Amino acid sequence: MAGGKETPRQKMIGMMYLVLTALLALNVSNAVLEKFAIIDETLVKLITETNASNEIKLNSILASNTDAQAEAAKAKAKEIRELTKSTLTYLDELKKKMSTEADGAAIEGEELVLNTNRSEELMLDHQKPEEGIEYEKRLTDYVNNLNKIMGLKTPFEKLTKKAEDYEQFKNNTNQLDKTFLQFSFELTPTMGAIATVSQMQTEILEYERTALDTLFARADAKTIKFNKVVPMVRAESNTLVAGTEYTADLFIAAASDEEPEMFFEGGPVKVDVDPVTGIKMGKIKFRTSGGTYDKNGLAEKSFKVKINVKGNPYEEVVRYKVARPVAKFESESASTLYLDCGNEMTVSVQGLPDASGISLSAPADQGKVVQQGAGKFVLIPTRPQMDVRVSVAGAQIEVKSFKAKGVPMPSAKLMVGNGEYDVKRGIPQGTNIVRFVPDISDETFKRNNAKDASYRVVSMTLQITGKTPITLNSGTIELSKYGLKVNDSFSIYNVQVVRSTWDPNDGDNKPVPANLSGTYYVGK
Repeated sequence: MAGGKETPRQKMIGMMYLVLTALLALNVSNAVLEKFAIIDETLVKLITETNASNEIKLNSILASNTDAQAEAAKAKAKEIRELTKSTLTYLDELKKKMSTEADGAAIEGEELVLNTNRSEELMLDHQKPEEGIEYEKRLTDYVNNLNKIMGLKTPFEKLTKKAEDYEQFKNNTNQLDKTFLQFSFELTPTMGAIATVSQMQTEILEYERTALDTLFARADAKTIKFNKVVPMVRAESNTLVAGTEYTADLFIAAASDEEPEMFFEGGPVKVDVDPVTGIKMGKIKFRTSGGTYDKNGLAEKSFKVKINVKGNPYEEVVRYKVARPVAKFESESASTLYLDCGNEMTVSVQGLPDASGISLSAPADQGKVVQQGAGKFVLIPTRPQMDVRVSVAGAQIEVKSFKAKGVPMPSAKLMVGNGEYDVKRGIPQGTNIVRFVPDISDETFKRNNAKDASYRVVSMTLQITGKTPITLNSGTIELSKYGLKVNDSFSIYNVQVVRSTWDPNDGDNKPVPANLSGTYYVGK
């Protein structure tokens, strides 16, 4: 059997998975692996939904007729459900091993997405081949036991398929000589391997669904009488970042025409008819909070629900996980700030759908924070260290400390016309005006802090040889006033420099420590 008729969603996920698998087989860049993380998340949701659906189907079979044929179908259905559960549990443990180093250290986040060796070490170790052998054996045993239980004329196909079993790879000479394990895991980075195992779980559940559908028909389960009713919660996600909203549909599994009363943590929940399924559902929505996080950054949380039908209460404790939120600051030099400058930052928090709920603050004696939009901030430190508090929806999630350093010291540059002073030629005779300007060589500062990087001279002393020193209020020198001739020279010292600032309240006259001077002469 091919596993039954797939839903459009399952077909779409399967096609996406095969495309990415084909790209990996062609040695495509590791950038593809980021897509595998998304595929795996979708697959896990599909696994959860299909697993719950198969459990409901089993209950329908068990609540069917009581004749000999129905009782035989019930026994087989229970046996298949237990077989599937144990196999899925083994595969979940295998995925945990793939995301854990040999020494027990967890591989998380971006490190997991970019890991390229853990799964291959685990599954294809010639010195310790037990894990790979066990994986292949479990899949083979599942299909053999399922076929034995069902006794179908057209048995379920093997799950341990090699390249030759796929239309996409049957002409790929680089893949045809590989074993099942080599084809699945050789040169496959860890995130791709985890998605491969998740995909295998969806196939197992599809096999089970097809088998239960067959037993459902044998047991004449269309005449179901609901003798067991449980509340169900369909959550958008069971792992959330602290500060985000938990959103789920609360409904009664054995849908009927009865009017149910629904409660969340003791309070009533509004019940509406879902326009798609026609099932009466209560909408649950609340903002999550953090807790005691484990080594993987997850906190176990739960809530209680209850559904009353004809006076009979059905209660359930729903468990979910909250992930520790981690703020990410992005700028070309995010680790170091410049004192009294507007340091622009983009801030995001992994798991948040958008940055609208993120806010930053800092102690008043260390500087200030200006928000320019969702996730867009400017940090203006006034001390060498600035401790920035990151909050989501008003709840603080972490404090990030930044080091702040002074603005770059300028060097002296004398501009003659459109060019720079040439010490060999001097200032060409007849030049009317030269400009003494502060020069900044730090390109990163000029690029990232453009509003703070405009330096100018506001005062300096001009000493023409043999004459009284003159104080100028800018860096411009009108040579024509002083009757300088060939080989006459002058010096510049006591230079005061200011700069522009990002903050308009500080004006454009922020003093810059500078020790600028120079001696120049008039050439021919």
